This record gives sequence, structure tokens and C-alpha cells, in this order.
Amino acid sequence: MGKDRVMSRNFAEKLKFYRLERSYSLKDVQRITGIDAGYINKLENGIRRAPSYPILQKLAFALKVDITDLIDIELPENEPLRSVQEVLVFTEYLIKGKLPTTIVRENLLAVIQTMLDCEWEEHTKHTDSVNVLNKVDIFLRSLKK
Repeated sequence: MGKDRVMSRNFAEKLKFYRLERSYSLKDVQRITGIDAGYINKLENGIRRAPSYPILQKLAFALKVDITDLIDIELPENEPLRSVQEVLVFTEYLIKGKLPTTIVRENLLAVIQTMLDCEWEEHTKHTDSVNVLNKVDIFLRSLKK
């Protein structure tokens, strides 16, 4: 039956993100859930892809999230994927536990856009990195306002 279950493409990343956000080691999650740390590691690395619902419940409990935060419904095949820029503009998200202001959102978008615009060739790496760091500086300063 486990072979028939399908998880979202980003399940592994979500699982690891929430674990690290809580500063939990794999052993910490094992202690809380009773799920083998090796198995959790395989889930986080995409080696094992479809845990059972009881395992998902235990992981969500341990990570202090709703089970729906770990899983989501895959987009229909005919629905276009969004660019990272669109996601940052059209989706609500938290930065350091708070809703970002419009300025902070714009500055984060500028960091991403600057990185994507980099040529990142041997002769441009220094200039590209300075440009990115300048945008990061503006972004981080806007967080403090």
C-alpha cells in the first residue's frame, strides 16, 4: 500500500525545515515520536517518499505543526507553476515569525531578482556578489525598521 501513496514534491524540504526551525536533531524527533531517526533522515532526503498517516500525525505533533503544513495537494497537471517572484508577490508568508511589510517584501524580491540576474562567470563573480550583498544589506536593514 505504501507504494500507492503520493506526497507533494516539497514534503522532504518541509519536514527538514520544520525540524531545523525547532532546533531538533533527528534523535530529538525520534525520542518524541518513536520513529527511527534513520527513517526520518530518509524522508528528509527523499529516499522514502510516502509515510503512513499515523507517521505523519506523529511528525506533525513533534514538530508542533498542523499535519496540513507537512502535506499539500499537488497542483493539477494543467495548472501552471508560479515563478519564485510570483510566489513572493502573491503569497502571504512570515519572516522571523511576522508578516513582512510591503517594503520588506519588495526588498526580499529585489535580493532574489538580483541573484537571478547575475551572470556568475569568473570575470563577474566579484561584481555580482557585491550587488547581491548590497541588496541583502538593504533587505536586512528594512527588517529592523
